[in-house]
Amino acid sequence: MTAEHPTDYSRPFAIAQPVGNNAFAYDRRGDEPRIWVPALISGTWDDVAPGERIAFADLDEHGRLQEACGLANLVSTRWRGVPAVVLDNHNHAFYFWHHARQQGILDAGATLVHVDQHRDTRVPDQAYTGTTLAEAFAYTNFHLNVGNYIVPARDRGLIAATQFVTGASALGDTRFVAHRNKILNLDLDFFAPEMGIDLPPARRFIEAHLATASLVTIATSPFFIDQSRAVAVLRSLV
Repeated sequence: MTAEHPTDYSRPFAIAQPVGNNAFAYDRRGDEPRIWVPALISGTWDDVAPGERIAFADLDEHGRLQEACGLANLVSTRWRGVPAVVLDNHNHAFYFWHHARQQGILDAGATLVHVDQHRDTRVPDQAYTGTTLAEAFAYTNFHLNVGNYIVPARDRGLIAATQFVTGASALGDTRFVAHRNKILNLDLDFFAPEMGIDLPPARRFIEAHLATASLVTIATSPFFIDQSRAVAVLRSLV
């Protein structure tokens, strides 16, 4: 942590070190590669919009470097009365789950309903040992990446029972609909063209869980879905 970096999302900042999401393809991205983390604002769905700064970069399946812009802002809002946060890179959810726990929105051992084309269950190199929101923020941004934030949340007891919805066939599984201490964790890359997801059954599944959720975290996943498409899907859902 340097003086350049904040301890929360009240202002935007860049990550220039080869840590967190900025570690991907770091040596292939020229001098001083960096990614941008936008500030969090309290707003409405109309405030969710693509930004103009690189939020994620990596090599694609053909070994070609791809750089993707994220959101203009992270947005805190409500979805039918349920607290919701819209993120670009999904690892930011780790911080907001801790924040919700501190605010009494979540109890320990929350159920996680994870709707995403990826499971995001890789194991980070360093376990989380923090106790404050500032420590959760640092760990989220400088240790975690988009693929490894669920395991440390589970290891700390923040989440417990988890349903992974990684394709259309899982949308009929409603076993956790009645759970109340629950995070609905939605990645809009679930609606990337290659997934072939029909919107109506996905909407029904999401709305069923929304009715009993305590918190919703939504990622627009810049590297995995075009951000204009992600925002359009989100607006069709809400």
